[in-house]
Amino acid sequence: MKRIGVLTSGGDSPGMNAAIRALTRYAIDNNFKVIGFFKGLKGVLDNEYTELTDRSVSGIIERGGTILQSSREPRFFDYNFRKLAYSNLNNLNIDALVIIGGNGSFNAAYKIFKESNIKVIGITGTIDNDIYPTEYTLGYDTALNTAKEAIDKIRDTAYSFERVFIVEVMGRDYGQLPLEVALATGSEIVLVPEFKVDIEEIAQKIHIFKQKGKKHVIIVLSEGYSNAYDFYNQLNPVLKKYSDYELKVSVLGHIQRGGSPTAKDRIFGTLSAYKAIDAILKNQNGYYVGLINNKYTLIPFEEVINNKKTISQELVNFLEEIAG
Repeated sequence: MKRIGVLTSGGDSPGMNAAIRALTRYAIDNNFKVIGFFKGLKGVLDNEYTELTDRSVSGIIERGGTILQSSREPRFFDYNFRKLAYSNLNNLNIDALVIIGGNGSFNAAYKIFKESNIKVIGITGTIDNDIYPTEYTLGYDTALNTAKEAIDKIRDTAYSFERVFIVEVMGRDYGQLPLEVALATGSEIVLVPEFKVDIEEIAQKIHIFKQKGKKHVIIVLSEGYSNAYDFYNQLNPVLKKYSDYELKVSVLGHIQRGGSPTAKDRIFGTLSAYKAIDAILKNQNGYYVGLINNKYTLIPFEEVINNKKTISQELVNFLEEIAG
């Protein structure tokens, strides 16, 4: 019986368990044995694994996080450790490895594809939606809605006390999550890694909003733009020149990664797993499952390695135009 390995790597994202469940069951239906590695590539290096069965993946579709756990494994980027990983996989008779993760995980997957005899297929798993060129990544919708719900609650307090709130959200290198969170919550200002804005200009915008009669202002700050408290220390003295504004900070942090996945993420994880097993059955190798023109598509890992997603300055400008 042929064997498929599966692991979750890097930051966890809601919907990973839905992908593990569907992948396991569809693989078993096609006469594969499924080996789940614990803690990502660390499990491959340390031979920490379990056989996944229909029953072991029962009741997990609604759970956030990943039942296989995850890690970031720097040892894997040392070729001597990669040789150990390939040896371990071959000793377990793993014919194909499915890696669920983000950009770092797909960089590792690309090395496996180039250096070993093991077929490798990727399923996206990152709340940042920053993998090129797929239109969507697993976990994004849940993270977006989690941040939206949190900011809706913060706005109630901001209005009650007429405060300016800095709300730090995830989005280290790519600003789509903070931008769409800001659009969804009607926030007045969004700051993303791609575009730097002068502190004086930000203070002036807040002053104009207040002059127009706004009772509060929400600034959605990407973690990749600045640390929220560092940004507070920069903005607060400048803002005081205009008026006695009360500036507050809220850091959403890892709350955005957790929680039960939305229907969209459960479906995306499930159908991505179906496409991944279908690719293995067709002996395809070196691809990840992405969404292009709303169609599940196999995309070469080279696309991730050699390209980077960007967001539109026009949308950032539009958000501020309708904020008043």
